[in-house]
Amino acid sequence: MPQLTIVILQYRPDAVALRRTLASLAMQDTRDFAVVLGDDGSQQDYFAESRAYLAAHGITDVQTAKLIPNGGTVKNAQNALRTAATRWVLMLSPGDFLYDSETVSWWLGRLQADGPRVAFGKQAYFTPNPPQPTAGETPFDRTPYDPAHYDAKTIRRNLLLYDDGICGTGVVYERKLFLSALDKMVGHVRLGEDFSLRLFAVQGVRITRYDRLTVWYEYGGGVSTDAAARERMLGDWRAMLEVLRAAYPHDRTVRLAYAYYFNDRRKSRLVRGLVGRLIVPQNCAFKKAQREWQPPTNGDAAKLRAVYEFAEKETAAE
Repeated sequence: MPQLTIVILQYRPDAVALRRTLASLAMQDTRDFAVVLGDDGSQQDYFAESRAYLAAHGITDVQTAKLIPNGGTVKNAQNALRTAATRWVLMLSPGDFLYDSETVSWWLGRLQADGPRVAFGKQAYFTPNPPQPTAGETPFDRTPYDPAHYDAKTIRRNLLLYDDGICGTGVVYERKLFLSALDKMVGHVRLGEDFSLRLFAVQGVRITRYDRLTVWYEYGGGVSTDAAARERMLGDWRAMLEVLRAAYPHDRTVRLAYAYYFNDRRKSRLVRGLVGRLIVPQNCAFKKAQREWQPPTNGDAAKLRAVYEFAEKETAAE
């Protein structure tokens, strides 16, 4: 029984981008993992093609989970995790890739040694046409996640008040823990499955940081980088705060976050401004540094091209 399932959450997937994601799995130097393909009501889910491709590369522990009708990323994740059977899950989407051929082996070593409940590595952001690394990384402030000086209070503040989130692509969760969070979120939050990390911060679940590059993240193609989708994500965050406030009404950080993100309702402009300045002063050192920060450009371009070339070679051979 493998310990890790790679869950690929898709919605109207692009066949070429999906094939590249699958290629990054086929390139791994181990087969000691399972795969779940979770689809959110797409007319074309490519399940048969994906299973055949993975089987041709010796990856046979593959399950599919179809959500009908379309229900959003949170429901899709919930449905996919109910199909998985391993202790841990690693989350991907079509167009995002495992960083290199040793990524899964490295994760298995860390999971065995450390047993984290939630863990994230470093991301290499890239643009796809042509494929090249670009600037990007989350979170801005990695310091409080330092294993030697873990600061749960600061993490809670950064995630809930300072909007310093962690990209959900490539995050590894204990499956049962993640599923319990999704069960609380479903029916309220539609797209932001990684808001579960903010719930974990409130619950006091340790979020383990690793400094190895583990995933290629396609910048510009997801819900967090599209302007209209960012508005939907803000609505999702407010819905998540409703969930948090109902579950933890006496948590000070939750109450402050709720007051801050809902301070534009039925209040005068003066009151709204006062609330904002008192809770999250935009001239504080953190916010200034966050606005001025130039994220690094991570990743070896040759490793990114290798994924593309592997996928193209395999497609040409079919």
